[in-house]
Amino acid sequence: MTAPDASSAQPPVGPRRESDASSGQTVGGHRTSRLVLVLSIVARMPQGLAPLAVVLLAQERTGSIAAAGLAGGAWAIGSAVSQPLWGGFAGRGRAHRVEAVTALAQGLLLLVLAFGPWEAETALVVLAAAGGLLAAPTSPISRTLWPQLARDQHDLDALYALDATWQEMVFIAGPALVGVLVALSGPDAALLAAATCGALGGLVFAWVVRPLWHPHPAPASRVPLGTALLGLAGPYAALCVMALGLGLVEVGVPAVAILEQNRAASGWLLALWSVGSLVGGLTASRVHWRRGPAERWPWLLAGVTLGTATIMVGWHFGLGWLGFTLFLSGLALAPSLAAGYGVVGDRAAAGRRTDAFAWTTTFLLLGFGGGAAIGGVLADISPTWTFTAGTVVTAFAAVIAFAGVPGHDRSASAASETVTAREND
Repeated sequence: MTAPDASSAQPPVGPRRESDASSGQTVGGHRTSRLVLVLSIVARMPQGLAPLAVVLLAQERTGSIAAAGLAGGAWAIGSAVSQPLWGGFAGRGRAHRVEAVTALAQGLLLLVLAFGPWEAETALVVLAAAGGLLAAPTSPISRTLWPQLARDQHDLDALYALDATWQEMVFIAGPALVGVLVALSGPDAALLAAATCGALGGLVFAWVVRPLWHPHPAPASRVPLGTALLGLAGPYAALCVMALGLGLVEVGVPAVAILEQNRAASGWLLALWSVGSLVGGLTASRVHWRRGPAERWPWLLAGVTLGTATIMVGWHFGLGWLGFTLFLSGLALAPSLAAGYGVVGDRAAAGRRTDAFAWTTTFLLLGFGGGAAIGGVLADISPTWTFTAGTVVTAFAAVIAFAGVPGHDRSASAASETVTAREND
């Protein structure tokens, strides 16, 4: 079901288009979109740095692995809640203010967490939850901008692909940088780096976004949030189930490394998985797709399923084969996420695109967290069980995409924005 679209009765919503008729000046374009992308990635660096740093800080302060796990879980829950919370405010026309305030507030809280005299488990868990809750809605804001900043459909597909690809790099580089900083100066240094990147990156990102954004319609003229989210039930379900499968694989790989008595191998194995995603995403950003996101997404998810199945078989032949199959499996990850973002952006109701992308992040986090929890139980039996479950789950995501996200014309609002962009190109 596609959410009703009120764009025909209302002025354009969300960020401004390539050309602002009132000023006669171009407010978007290739350079602008790339600048927004780069700044958004810098502002998202706390997503890759802070979770591991918080866990290590809690373990160091309390001496308890259980306390560290609670702190990490509190951060994850806070982050999942933060995106729809702040994304809703941003979607009502205050995107730059919400971004600046939350980025600065989270940066200050990370400094308090790092350099305050916190040793009690309760205090650390509460501060971790607050830190996650203050996560700036950088991702939904930037993804809301792509349809307006894109010059044509190919450029829009490329922006979604690059967004998903460089987001992957945040999760590759972040933990690696945390490891270096912790080895040199401890978890405090890693939290300082997260605070600096998040606060400064968020403030500059907010400054750049401000002239590209204008208020959405008055609340009374917008599609109700519940209706808008219901119209995206299919894409959300597919993304959440896909993330569930990724969480299973994420836990299965270290389990194999432990069985092979080579714990350190889990780092480079997961890195190969991410490198495959990076290669796939960069390649996808240069492809001129003949089909729209909804039509190609099920096939890309089928590719993720096939890749996960090769992992299920490959680990039996040693770590080298496991690394090779992880790389192959990763090739379809970023393109699949990019297609999913494209579907959400195309189907989002008028005035609700920012909300739609904010909830996308939440469903991905919930799916990944659930997969990690289930994977830990299955890995105690055998990594085969974990990878098998991952294969089945990703196959189910592809089925949902085939059945629940039919390849029909994009929503009227998204179509009109792309047409406008082409006319102004």
